[in-house]
Amino acid sequence: MEQLTSLVVAENELGSIARALGRLTLETSATHALLIDKSGQLIAAHGQQGQRDVIALGALLAGVFSSSRQVAEILGERDFHSILQQGVHESIFTLLIGDQWLLVVVFDKQTHVGLVKVLARKASEELARILDRVRAGSAQARDQVVSVQFRDSVSNTIDLLFQD
Repeated sequence: MEQLTSLVVAENELGSIARALGRLTLETSATHALLIDKSGQLIAAHGQQGQRDVIALGALLAGVFSSSRQVAEILGERDFHSILQQGVHESIFTLLIGDQWLLVVVFDKQTHVGLVKVLARKASEELARILDRVRAGSAQARDQVVSVQFRDSVSNTIDLLFQD
């Protein structure tokens, strides 16, 4: 089972992610582009509003990707880097970004699968750079919060100990 992450995404980085997803959606004519982590937490989404429950969709697709890892292991592979699910009316392309995130593109039968694959890989490179910055900033922010909380806790404990 994938571990939940405690990712802190700054507003400017969230804007960069949204622009990358928006560009991918526009260039592929996709109905949705999602960025989720491998545990199923939705980080960002772009697409037609109100049409789908993208939170549930993201969680289910993370589960599918997780089960595909077991299939890969049986076949002697380390991991599968992408999954294509083709339906009669719509298809889904899911691509692993780094070791933690998934890019999901939902598109209809009018869009060529090859175009989606090429543009999703291009977007995944951009998103990987953004997510590396986010991860570095998130760790720094977490350390600062822990330090502040620890200092406050120690200060409060000392005050209690030496209280009259």
